[in-house]
Amino acid sequence: MRTPARWAVATLLLPLTLTAACGTGDTTQTADGLTEVKVAPSWIAPDITWIPYTVGITNGFYKDAGLSVTLVPPPDNASSVKIVATRQADIAETTTTDQMFAAKEQLPVISIANLSQTNNWGFFAPTGKKITAAQLKGLRVGVFDDAWTKAMLGVVLKKAGLTDNDIQPITATDGNVPLLIADKIDVATNTTNFAAPQYAQQTGKQPETLLATDAGAPDIPIWNYTANKQWLQEKPDLARTWLTATAKATEWAIEHPEEAVKAYQSFHKLKPADYANDLAQWQATIPLLKGSKDELFTATDAQWTELGQALKDAGQLDEVLPPATYYTNEYITK
Repeated sequence: MRTPARWAVATLLLPLTLTAACGTGDTTQTADGLTEVKVAPSWIAPDITWIPYTVGITNGFYKDAGLSVTLVPPPDNASSVKIVATRQADIAETTTTDQMFAAKEQLPVISIANLSQTNNWGFFAPTGKKITAAQLKGLRVGVFDDAWTKAMLGVVLKKAGLTDNDIQPITATDGNVPLLIADKIDVATNTTNFAAPQYAQQTGKQPETLLATDAGAPDIPIWNYTANKQWLQEKPDLARTWLTATAKATEWAIEHPEEAVKAYQSFHKLKPADYANDLAQWQATIPLLKGSKDELFTATDAQWTELGQALKDAGQLDEVLPPATYYTNEYITK
């Protein structure tokens, strides 16, 4: 679901504020008296969902709150929740499906806030080639190796009376929109805030889009923030402080999109050529960040129950657990 332009250089250009995925996750004080919080992003290379916490770092929102935030990049697109579960990080950006499957495995993690508030994942085809879910049969479908893609693809295929064997999955780790443009795949699975702006930037046209919600998938948040349960028990006020500072950084980034993208790019030193694409993607992300009450972060029982039932119906979960197993709003400061 990310942009390929940055993949080739991202692992070489990680800044000094990033830390290797190792350590105990214990809270420590820095030399200047700040309290350290380690955050694991959801993807193996930087993308615009990093903007809230990179802006928090570069623009001083965390420092003003007494925090020193470092990032723990995961080794692949499915490991951020595991990094938090093993206390190599305190908090992770994950997907809600990551949290569902973590609960199934009884991992000591829980969602503490929604990053986004809607399901904007779907299927993207070249301009003029509209598709339905049933028409996925036999097509080359660009996919990723993350939990969300596997889960939502399974839900949509099940609703359409298809299985994984009915499509030709082609796994990408560094973006699938270029594969779509190059006619190496027929359809890309992605999100509207990543795929559509990138396709438009590179072709001058809009792709054909089939949203998963129009093909039987639930309209629930994709990205969320997950924390280690033991860390929350030990440092509940620290979790609240981090979320409050992240909310301030997010609100600032919403109000100042151009400056936010520049701050994000300066954080991990991307080439300036990516600016237009990153700005377009961030502007497409902004409407996804707040719920019906125009507020950040807040989750509901309904979203988790609906997601759980969809995964159960698709044969991916044996049972749907009580919503409190998956999430809490306890650490969100109103």
